[in-house]
Amino acid sequence: MRAPPHLPGSYLVVELTNRCSLACVHCSVSEGKAHPHHAVNGYLDARMALGLVDDLVDLRARFDALILFWLGEPLLHPHFPLIWRHALRAAATHGTFGKVEVHSNATHLDADRARAALNDAPVEQPWHFSLDAARAATYRAVKGMDRLARVEENLRAFLAHKARTGARWPRPVFQFIVGSNNVAEAAAFRDRWEGACRRLGLPVRAAAGHVPPGEDAVVFFRQLDCPTAEAQERENAVFRQEMARQGLALPPRAAEGEQVRPTRATACSGFWKSPVVSWQGDVTTCTRDNLLHNRVGSLRTHRFRDLWWGGAMARRRLHVAEGDYGALPLCQTCFIPQSLNHSELTARDVAVQASFDAPLLEAAK
Repeated sequence: MRAPPHLPGSYLVVELTNRCSLACVHCSVSEGKAHPHHAVNGYLDARMALGLVDDLVDLRARFDALILFWLGEPLLHPHFPLIWRHALRAAATHGTFGKVEVHSNATHLDADRARAALNDAPVEQPWHFSLDAARAATYRAVKGMDRLARVEENLRAFLAHKARTGARWPRPVFQFIVGSNNVAEAAAFRDRWEGACRRLGLPVRAAAGHVPPGEDAVVFFRQLDCPTAEAQERENAVFRQEMARQGLALPPRAAEGEQVRPTRATACSGFWKSPVVSWQGDVTTCTRDNLLHNRVGSLRTHRFRDLWWGGAMARRRLHVAEGDYGALPLCQTCFIPQSLNHSELTARDVAVQASFDAPLLEAAK
């Protein structure tokens, strides 16, 4: 197979585990074993993770980002340092990933994990620390566990280690998902983590909607993704109002308060730019697909290249490019393509991928 096209804004999500040390109210983990994605817990086979990266290297494929996170805490994986370093090596040596990103709740950011993380590789490495509160009571209500003191201790030790060693990476991103249940603490959260960085001589700034480019630490506010369009409208308003109060600029779509519509007739970028690999090796098209409705196959039986750049996905893209979601019930009422957390899809992206897919579709006739 020839090298696939590189599409701007593309990212590969790899779930190292569906186990988690918290139970956030906005995450399916809070449903426990009642949710099918968490009926069985486990870890992505390290050989499968390494093989996935090697497959991409061999194919000369490129994603703008590798995100080591989905519905579990990645630092719980017993082979996290091995997988992390392998991905960094592929990015630095072959350009396989423009950046390697981790999302963690920091409950297991111990000294060993910190030492494994700190480095000076020529690869962008943002680590999002999902915190969402400034007070213990709010943290417990949002995160499901009383672990704020432990998390803050871990993060302060991590920052101190980074400052002491002068390591370039990872870039700390202190994340606060703004919702009705925690918005009153957003300003205090910002003060806390800006202050923690400045006391150690670490450059820091605050941002909303998107993490700005750079290497400095970021106190990052993002909007809450909701299960219904009506709830999304309400929470979008909460987000906009608080960011205006703090004087933080928003991307135009959020600042304008675009109406959230529960139907879609246009192409979703997920089928082009954001494959998701579950801890069991299943490949799907979207991080909202935690029931794997859009599953295209498994790394247990197929190489990633044959799933994401094979005939089945080429046919799906052909239909979705025309706004046809007839065979994809999950997508028919989805409004998330209007979210700030969604990649843009341009006509050029579709055309470039269609040119690559054309021989696959022709061979399938």
